[in-house]
Amino acid sequence: MMYHRINNSVGEKLTGLSVDISNFEKHLLFYKNNFQILRLEEEWTSLKKTGLVITFDDGYADNIINALPLLEKYQLPATIFVTTLNIDSKDEFWWDRLVFDYSNCKESFFVPNQNNAISKSNRSYKILTDFVHALRNEDKEEWFLAFEKINNISFIHREEFRSLTNSELKFLSEHPLISIGIHTHNHYSLGTLSYEEQKKELQLSIQNLNELTTQNIKYLALPHGSYNQDTIEVMNDLNLSAVLLANNYYSSSKNKASRKIYRILMPNIKHNELRNYIKKYNFKIW
Repeated sequence: MMYHRINNSVGEKLTGLSVDISNFEKHLLFYKNNFQILRLEEEWTSLKKTGLVITFDDGYADNIINALPLLEKYQLPATIFVTTLNIDSKDEFWWDRLVFDYSNCKESFFVPNQNNAISKSNRSYKILTDFVHALRNEDKEEWFLAFEKINNISFIHREEFRSLTNSELKFLSEHPLISIGIHTHNHYSLGTLSYEEQKKELQLSIQNLNELTTQNIKYLALPHGSYNQDTIEVMNDLNLSAVLLANNYYSSSKNKASRKIYRILMPNIKHNELRNYIKKYNFKIW
């Protein structure tokens, strides 16, 4: 299972990336009652019933503030894949900032380097998302500052969207229920990068994580699920155990052996919807 934020500020957009605290607790209780909960790094070959692995992507601070107490309550292990760019800063991920800016735009708004105003529509948000996604992070920051200036938006960093601090990450790395994984440094789509760019990206992420944890970090969760053949070569060169995808399909011990592990994105669904949601993925609930 793949989670991101565990927070009551779910919002209308990016709902697939946020699960409120009450629903998350119900998810955990359902998992505990119906599955054999596994650690990502352990063997999957001696199951007595269907196994389940809990993962989180990005490294939001609410993973330690809101998710960890519930994982402790039910004694369930999890792996947190950390994007190291925003560690120990107030900066938000670009997709969260874009939602804030778009929500605070007028119905007719302006885009940097374009003279004509744009009207809000279903497509305008998608177009902006695709455009900003493709930018390098330094160019993203420049674009956001220009966008906010011409549209009179006062962006304020929000506590509920921040990443983990150094001390929080160190605490998590020493926690008996938590494993730490790699989610790159800049959160770029690896499938768009060359071999050298990908290797540099992962080496920087691993270096930053190694400064804060003594864990043997061997698993990579792919940002946006994006990869190419160079990704596999880099994984081999850096001696990583496996890559985790974001493809909404269940995994088996064969997937783990192939070193490509599938995951199911968990949205903000209530307990009575959970069983039917999981059953869609065509594996047996014992």
